[in-house]
Amino acid sequence: MITSFLFALVATISSMVYANSVARHSVQDLCSLVVTLDDTYRATPPQTPTGRQIADQMSQLRTRLDCPAPGSARA
Repeated sequence: MITSFLFALVATISSMVYANSVARHSVQDLCSLVVTLDDTYRATPPQTPTGRQIADQMSQLRTRLDCPAPGSARA
């Protein structure tokens, strides 16, 4: 019974570590895209209302995801 409990505990912890790793990697991938788009919109501001709305949303998403700030060094 103790062996079963320990196995279940190890399996649970392992799956949590794996899920956190996958989530962190996904956020890093998303940050790469958001940073590229936000930097592009900052360098060349959109001229249409829809473009400005998208640019504002990219900037907000960059902040919410805690992606690198504009002007900071990227690896």
